[in-house]
Amino acid sequence: MKKIFSISLLLAAAVAYTSCSPSEEDDIFDKSAAERLNEASDLYSNRLMASPNGWAMQLYPTTENEYPYGNGYLLLCRFNKDHSVNVSMNNVFTENKYMEDTSLWEVITDNGPVLSFNSHNNCLHKFSDPYDIPFTGDADIPNDESGEGVGGDYEFIIVDAPEDASYMMLKGKKRGTYNLLTPIEQGVTYKDYLEDVQGFQAKMFSPSAPTFNVVHFNDKTYKMTGADDGIPNIFPYDGDEIIDESFNAFLITKRGNDYYLRFRDKIKVDDMEVQEFVYKADRDVFQAVDNEACFIEGDNPARFFISTLGQQTYKWEFDQESDKFAAIVNAMNDTFNAMSTSNVKYSYENSVLRVANGQTILQVVYSVKISKQKAQSTSVNYAFNVSQNGDNIRFTYDQPITVGTSTAEAAAGMLDVVPAIKDLINYFGQEFSIDAAETRFLLNTIKLTPTADNSAWVTLKNN
Repeated sequence: MKKIFSISLLLAAAVAYTSCSPSEEDDIFDKSAAERLNEASDLYSNRLMASPNGWAMQLYPTTENEYPYGNGYLLLCRFNKDHSVNVSMNNVFTENKYMEDTSLWEVITDNGPVLSFNSHNNCLHKFSDPYDIPFTGDADIPNDESGEGVGGDYEFIIVDAPEDASYMMLKGKKRGTYNLLTPIEQGVTYKDYLEDVQGFQAKMFSPSAPTFNVVHFNDKTYKMTGADDGIPNIFPYDGDEIIDESFNAFLITKRGNDYYLRFRDKIKVDDMEVQEFVYKADRDVFQAVDNEACFIEGDNPARFFISTLGQQTYKWEFDQESDKFAAIVNAMNDTFNAMSTSNVKYSYENSVLRVANGQTILQVVYSVKISKQKAQSTSVNYAFNVSQNGDNIRFTYDQPITVGTSTAEAAAGMLDVVPAIKDLINYFGQEFSIDAAETRFLLNTIKLTPTADNSAWVTLKNN
């Protein structure tokens, strides 16, 4: 069982002392109030130093929901016996570069034990210094935070400090935000730790794949949008993103080989409360640590892919391929090369799936170079109908199509000149299972596998 010293008992002891006469004190306590407060200070100082490689501090300057005031920031802190503290971070306040600084700390007794960063630290005090935040506002409407800054704390009430140093909970003395500290493994450098966590978070919640995640609360589902900025909106799956909005800041940390996602505030649905999740790679979900019925998963790849076919910004290019699919591409290369003469050189470039003229098209791109002129890219285009069948998608070939200066007649004629294009059309004219190439949280690259032949897969990458 973890032994947790009760701060309230220490406070009660101090209050009792001040309300009793000296003779009464002798009957109740063996030590003076000052001695007892000094012991409390030593106790919690030792707890802060109990993690040999320091702590990952999940700092929330305020309870707001607006960037950058409501975001969480990961600070790594090592509390030393000489009462120096090493603090490191890498975020927008350091221009997304690694920064570290050393300053002083102590545990003071102010209505309970309080951790005070009592000399200026270029990392931690960026959240409490009253200065204008340089990356906010613009030339027309500059934000002037002079006199306030972010508005965070540099003194924290020690709320909870187990004897086994498995965690610590601090509460901002002014703002009242709760900030969790978890130990950092020995042998891990602070720079490597931050790069590891940030790389994982950038992969799982990337702004370059603007989809949503799905949060399951027992039998209820919610959408989680905008997670890439660290303050996602969580609302009922069939609800309204604005009317039902609920912003929930979070941070990711690492303990051992596991990545943890923890929201600043508990999320409440019916009679259930959840706050912390651990990533389960075998299931590709963030699983709530205290409730098996609650988890976060990425979007359905089939739904996501179909949705991109209505957006001009998406262009799915062949990325990797099985041997069977590679044979079609190789035949395409060989045929275009064989078409070349001493004066004209043909080269196959690539094939993509994209939207044109409101239709999904397979676009075969090749270049033509005449004598010493610069090579010119051109394409032939073939329309498909695409439908979703549960977790699968089906392509049905329609016809050659005119796109820009490339005519349907030219596309039809190319089918006889380059038979491999027919093979490519036949390949796509079937049903596929579809999944993320790596994780459903990042759908920039997807994998298509024919349901009739799982050895003929191909991956598509959005460019």
